Amino acid sequence: MEITVTPQEKRIAAVIAAGLGAVVLFSSVLHHFFPWVLDVPSIAGLNFTSYPAMFLLDLIPISMGALCFYHAYRTTGIYKAMMFLGGSFFFTGLAENVWVLMGRYRMFSWFSHNLDNVTGTYYFTRAFFWWGEMPMVICLGWFFIAYACVHIAGVLLPRASLLLRAALGGFLAMSFDLWMDPVQVSPMWKSWVWVSNETIKVFSIPLSNFMGWFLFIFIFAIAYDRLPRLLEKHGTLKGTLVFFLTLLMYKVGMMLVLMAYGALAMKYVVPPVNFTLWGI
Repeated sequence: MEITVTPQEKRIAAVIAAGLGAVVLFSSVLHHFFPWVLDVPSIAGLNFTSYPAMFLLDLIPISMGALCFYHAYRTTGIYKAMMFLGGSFFFTGLAENVWVLMGRYRMFSWFSHNLDNVTGTYYFTRAFFWWGEMPMVICLGWFFIAYACVHIAGVLLPRASLLLRAALGGFLAMSFDLWMDPVQVSPMWKSWVWVSNETIKVFSIPLSNFMGWFLFIFIFAIAYDRLPRLLEKHGTLKGTLVFFLTLLMYKVGMMLVLMAYGALAMKYVVPPVNFTLWGI
């Protein structure tokens, strides 16, 4: 069945695509050529940090993201496909940049005295293309994992409630992340470095990381499912703006929840706990 896309939806999709490209270009130049502006940590001694190596590594998730975007384009049209992609970059990219930079500039002490001694949260090490202080491919990876998991949840539970489908999508994404992240932070790769002193860890990775994966996909799936109703109620342009404003509201609420969890965990979980298998 052919997907009908209005001229206004095409224009909005083009604006989102241009915005994504502009942010990536600006961020990449800033990160590589002006690292002192955002106090980019040194990556001296890490593997695969030459520009050709980073470019080739970026091509893998770019290819996977392109495959999922093509599927979304063929099944939902260019507007909804771009809303999922743009929403993913906005939702996860802004949150992770806030998390990285708040830790880098010691901005957690205003929230709780339990976080006074936190010297950072985490930082990413290598990428050719950047989205702020976050590799573009991390945003893209979140997009294709979220899209695939939400789509699979819909196929498996076509008649289930929205909350159940969103929860299944979040659980599938979190399950994937449970085995992917330990590999990514291994000494061989060190795609990112944890500097948080969070006291509850799973596979040596802060529990809040996996909580975040579930919550991000769960919340985003709910917001995206409601997009058609926003468009019907507000029209295309205003509905698009309300969608992104809703994502921002959800994001602020979720980050406050995770910060509260971190403060409580650091205060009451002593000594630190690390749930591992075979020493991983």
